[in-house]
Amino acid sequence: MHTPPKHVHSGPSRARTLAAACTHTQPQPQPARTLAAACTHTQPQPQPARTLAAACTHTHKAGEAGFTTPSWPEQQGRPCAPGPPGSAANSPEAPGRGPRRQVFSEEAAAAAGESPRESGRGGARGRVRRLPGARAALTAPRWLLPGGGVLGDPSRPRAQPWPLRPRGPGANRRSGRSPPPPPPPPPGLLSPGERGLAARAAAVAGRRRGPGGGDRAVRGAGAGHGAGGAPGGAGWTWRPVGRDALLGRAFPSCNELRGRFYVVGGLPGGGASEPSGDTVLFDPAAGQAVRGAGDGPRRSHHDAAPVGGRWLCVVGGWDGSRRLATVAALDAERGAWEAWSAAPGSRPPAGLSGHTCTRVSDRELRVAGREGGTRTQRRCGSIFTLRLDPGARTYCYKEEGCRTASRSGHCAALLPAPGPRPGHQLLLFGGCSSPEPEVAGHWSLGKIKEEPPAALHLTEQLARLVTKGQGARQGPRGLRHHSCSVVGPFAVLFGGETLTRARDTICNDLYIYDTRKSPPLWFHFPCADRGLKRVGHRTCLWNDQLYLVGGFGEDGRTPSPQVCILDLFI
Repeated sequence: MHTPPKHVHSGPSRARTLAAACTHTQPQPQPARTLAAACTHTQPQPQPARTLAAACTHTHKAGEAGFTTPSWPEQQGRPCAPGPPGSAANSPEAPGRGPRRQVFSEEAAAAAGESPRESGRGGARGRVRRLPGARAALTAPRWLLPGGGVLGDPSRPRAQPWPLRPRGPGANRRSGRSPPPPPPPPPGLLSPGERGLAARAAAVAGRRRGPGGGDRAVRGAGAGHGAGGAPGGAGWTWRPVGRDALLGRAFPSCNELRGRFYVVGGLPGGGASEPSGDTVLFDPAAGQAVRGAGDGPRRSHHDAAPVGGRWLCVVGGWDGSRRLATVAALDAERGAWEAWSAAPGSRPPAGLSGHTCTRVSDRELRVAGREGGTRTQRRCGSIFTLRLDPGARTYCYKEEGCRTASRSGHCAALLPAPGPRPGHQLLLFGGCSSPEPEVAGHWSLGKIKEEPPAALHLTEQLARLVTKGQGARQGPRGLRHHSCSVVGPFAVLFGGETLTRARDTICNDLYIYDTRKSPPLWFHFPCADRGLKRVGHRTCLWNDQLYLVGGFGEDGRTPSPQVCILDLFI
């Protein structure tokens, strides 16, 4: 119900839709009107009906009592001119309608001495906002558009649209252009303090990179010579000494036998689905590679070990269609491949790939890895003792009772065992998310034949290098398909692929595992040269030098044809 008007009528009143803005008594009934004028005097005569009133601020609606049907612009909510403040047309309780619906009008702002509103909401709920220093009255009604003419006039010029400008990071909101960088000041105009800040910023920008090439603070790292470094001016790098397209492959086996490197199998490229079956012989003294005996086994992700100074035994691997556990041997004297057979009582695994094969003696190998094929292991790995009989050309598998974590793409190192139980132990590194090495075998003193040291100078250099760094109890986490070589009491690991990141997974870092003290310590030496990233490569020790052969580069698909030597700068 609406509130009755405050003045009293002497006679019955006809239906009205809007009350007049008057304050006197009306002795005679008034005829129906559409909108009342904003008057303050007595109206002796009834007012005729009108379609638009000059003193309203609400939106016209079709069908109101006493009104004619509004035109199309009125149906779209065109505002009308307001009445004076305090008139009945501006009252929220005008008779004949509900609460007043305010529509913004520039004329209302001009009449009230207010500035145009800046609210982004629609006109139905817009409010006029006062701005300091902006009280100038507007002279043009709302329907007078920029450029002249009125709404619906075909002769008026078309309004020009605002030009669209690109918005980029740092772009100016008015011009759409990015502000130009300020020119660097001449070096002579920098104060000593500013020069110190610039020097520190340059040092931070060129800081060493982590395992995947990303910026990372690494324990025991510092500026040095070459690609990697350690505090105190020590550093390291891989120096190229040879290059041949025959060596461009990944996931092969590489072993030193009779002064030459035998590179067997592998993938010739990142998109290759079938491994290679050729054998390449690299002479490190001459720096030349030649193709060896043909009809070799097509294998990748396999491992090999020299036996008796004559045979090179290739164990397991992927042949392009399945995982194998068979043994193929290369006779270095005759330069021919031989297929050895399984001896009676052999219990071979279902299939092996990404495993390790470590020589314990001339007739015994230790194989560690998880099985594939029909007995794929997900939670654990197996350890096998592989006994060889070169005279009979046979082999025999025997599974050990202990198990390891489920590993693939790991490496193994037979190292001296420090502590109360001296001897030798076989340690597994990487191939899973754990950073801890795992013992895959232990032999007491005298069980394994001691061999004379083969790299005295390199061992001394590694001992001096680790004194420049800071050791840690934990090694790299989630590293696989890296290389590992034993140099005296040290295990030298390089490159590989990390499981801790989804992008930039190929690494180029050097890790040294020192077993001279108990407990053993890890030393990490990062590398800033992204061109040295490797995965699926091999390292081989010969003549007091550590060689790097094969592997994919930074993209994980392009094989590297280079042969490099590890150089240490102390």
